[in-house]
Amino acid sequence: MLSKQQSMSKLRILITNDDNVHSSGIKALERIANSISPDVWVVAPEVGQSGKSFSVTFDDILRIRELSPRKFSVSGTPADCVFVAIGEILRDKKPDLVLSGINHGSNIADFIGLSGTVGAIFAAASRNIMGIAVSQHCSKTDIAKFPVADLFLPSIIKKIMSCKWPDHVCMNVNLPDVPLGEVHGIRVARQGEADIEWEVHKKLDPMGEPYYWLRAVYENIRGEGADALLITEEKSVAITPLLCRHEFYGCFDKLEELFSTNA
Repeated sequence: MLSKQQSMSKLRILITNDDNVHSSGIKALERIANSISPDVWVVAPEVGQSGKSFSVTFDDILRIRELSPRKFSVSGTPADCVFVAIGEILRDKKPDLVLSGINHGSNIADFIGLSGTVGAIFAAASRNIMGIAVSQHCSKTDIAKFPVADLFLPSIIKKIMSCKWPDHVCMNVNLPDVPLGEVHGIRVARQGEADIEWEVHKKLDPMGEPYYWLRAVYENIRGEGADALLITEEKSVAITPLLCRHEFYGCFDKLEELFSTNA
């Protein structure tokens, strides 16, 4: 939460994504962030990192390349970008907010756990920095403009940053793929459930050697107030609060009963 002495214009904002540092989505998010604060930094992967979740690089070096003032690429994952930014590029003053996106495609239901876009805000939340992931549901493979984000995201960011949230909490925002006049406001969404089938496609390279391509197909998304249903059926902006910690308290009593003795 901002202190009484601190205004939105004093926010230090770090932007990253999982598509790559040159994507149209990150340019849109940078434009929106600059409308809120002049202290905006971009530290993002040099190549696409979709599906990398909250992974970090332990078994290889990372390289940082300055592309322009306050804009850097990193040869790693979205989480790498956040940690490198905090520990090196912005070591003089850590960011107050990490924005991740705008992802080309929604991050909903069980796919949230796979998302590099969401992984970046988990990295931020692990350092007690507010993170907001932003994803644009889209039927096209590429989109150059983000009118729903331009209209709704500035006020969403300001409202979220006006509150004090528990440690390790972050926010996942999904935008519907509809004209502005058809957006039915902002809804707080639950993480939906989905049936996911992982297809393994086997092909042969020019040398006759096999290679494989994974493709996830999901259907039957369900759950009252589910994120996917809100953005597709109700045509609303959906905000889902997430927790970067993963323990499940519902099992504690049973486990304590099972292991209460050494027998």
